[in-house]
Amino acid sequence: MCKIICKYSKTGYLKYISHLDVLRFIQRSVRRAGIKAKYSEGFNPHMKTSFGYPLSLGIESIGEYFEVELSERIEPQAFIEKMNAVMPKEMQILKAAYSEDEDSIMKRCAYARYLINVEGDIDVNRLNEYFDEMLTQGVIFERQKKNKKNQSVTKELNTRDLIHYLKAEKVNEKIRIMAVFKTQETGSMKVEEFIRLLNDKGFEFEYFTILKVDALDKEMKEIL
Repeated sequence: MCKIICKYSKTGYLKYISHLDVLRFIQRSVRRAGIKAKYSEGFNPHMKTSFGYPLSLGIESIGEYFEVELSERIEPQAFIEKMNAVMPKEMQILKAAYSEDEDSIMKRCAYARYLINVEGDIDVNRLNEYFDEMLTQGVIFERQKKNKKNQSVTKELNTRDLIHYLKAEKVNEKIRIMAVFKTQETGSMKVEEFIRLLNDKGFEFEYFTILKVDALDKEMKEIL
């Protein structure tokens, strides 16, 4: 038996499928590739897989992760080739390696690095000043979510507690924003909330794209 950790992409039209659908898609691909995965025991056995922090719907990524336990050993490169042969070009395995880490991928993913490209008449210096405010004193915003009784609950959050790094620079008449958000069980910054805060501050974008570049561990190193 062995455990393999994989880094994969989620781009194109597949950016619109949910985290649960991704889980099912990956598990189905493992079966289609003829890879012998390990299953849980009991009345309803399921493939032993774990996934990283859920990606927001509509965002492309080249830094998603999953881990799968196998009932027989397979070389990581062979695993990549078998999986990519049955997966679409919008979702491909980029890296794979044996894993002996006992912590779940979700627990290991402490940060998420994003690249946001923006078009619009925006003062980069003023944008960076607002970023400094977000990182130092913080900007308070509200998030609504459902509780266990399906009731709407409003919670106040501070960007200072959720964002690790922000910087904007002008590149070829466009603005590139480099961001590192914290991903933690107590609360994480959502990209759509970040964009909304910028809009509320008066930064109007004609067009923007968002790419998750990678997930990082507590030491700010790539998971794989």
